[in-house]
Amino acid sequence: RYFRPKPAPLYAATPPSLGFGEDKEPKKKKKTTTALMKRSPYFSLLSKALAFIPRRRPADAVHFLASHSYSAASGAPQSSLMAEYLVSSCGLDPDQAAKASKLLGRIESRHQPDSVLGLFKSYGFDNTQVKDVISANPRWLLLDVEKTLAPRFRALQDLGFSCSDITHLVRSNKHVINHKSETIVSKIQLWQRLVGSNDFFVKLCKRHRWFLGASIEKRIRPNIEILRDCGITDQKLSMILRRHPYLIIQKAEALKASISRVENLGVARTSGMFPQTLKVVHMITEKNFKAHLEFFKGFGWSEDDFLAAFRKCPTLAGVSLKSLQRKMEFLVNEAGCAPSYLALRPLILLMSLEKRLIPRHRIVTGLKSRGVCISNLSISTYVKYPEKRFVEKFVDCYKEYPELIELYNAAPKHRTSL
Repeated sequence: RYFRPKPAPLYAATPPSLGFGEDKEPKKKKKTTTALMKRSPYFSLLSKALAFIPRRRPADAVHFLASHSYSAASGAPQSSLMAEYLVSSCGLDPDQAAKASKLLGRIESRHQPDSVLGLFKSYGFDNTQVKDVISANPRWLLLDVEKTLAPRFRALQDLGFSCSDITHLVRSNKHVINHKSETIVSKIQLWQRLVGSNDFFVKLCKRHRWFLGASIEKRIRPNIEILRDCGITDQKLSMILRRHPYLIIQKAEALKASISRVENLGVARTSGMFPQTLKVVHMITEKNFKAHLEFFKGFGWSEDDFLAAFRKCPTLAGVSLKSLQRKMEFLVNEAGCAPSYLALRPLILLMSLEKRLIPRHRIVTGLKSRGVCISNLSISTYVKYPEKRFVEKFVDCYKEYPELIELYNAAPKHRTSL
């Protein structure tokens, strides 16, 4: 397809003298121009450089541009045309397309990437989803549809996933496509058994993009056995993994270390609080735990007070210090709670300050100040009431005080939130 015209002679006559005097041996035959050219290293390099410049016949060039075929003979046209394809067919912006085209190597024609896009569209991917998938994984355009992609999608269907589920799985977890079919199927089947439903599995995959990357043999199964040895039943394990799947993704040594920390804090493996405490301990660092201990010491708690509160309510150590500061100040200074009272009732410190603690305390104290006889009801009791019961008991019964009702209704909605 390529031809190279024979280069014209560079010199028409004998090269001029370099100025070092006349030849001292006139009788010897002078070297010819051709011989000098062959011996010259500069000419040799120039000839080699010219030999590598491709020249396309006009007819071939027209066909190349018209059909958008991609050839490795020239990197610039291929990269440019591939970038154009990514913009027009996949919806990528020019900058994304320019970067992605460099990863695609040699593509002979549009047929290959078109077949990949066609498969995605047949499973319900819209234009935005196609753009997201291809921009994140441009090399998927090089995959063989019949041998690689189609079998992956059929395997997901056989596992009970709808087209909508498959769309979410492929978008959120590249391992679905990048791993071998047998590997990804065995991983999904294991997780289906652990979390109990395809819906929860899809949600986990959407929240955790690394979710399907962990090895079953090296990570998941060994960690499951460790947790079962701690007395955690499959039902409890399922509940933990729905919210905190990291537990069986980490290295076995790290999991064992977390278990030791929980036991050192006085929570036995047989305790009902063990699974939740293990989850919290895995999430927080030793430094963070000590910071919470020092914070509560500032309000008069002893170390034993803090550890007792933590064992009752492990998530206390996961609440931000800024949030705890505001809650403690309100409960101690405005609500009149003694710090020792709160140490025995740490659940109060998990409740929303704006949505529950403040509005409920103010309406109860408002009723008392108006002479309403309310039995000795402690704050730890009425803040725990379900929203419906609290409204019936302290709002609907006292419509003669519309200003209180208005004050309560003006508080943020969803007061049941903690």
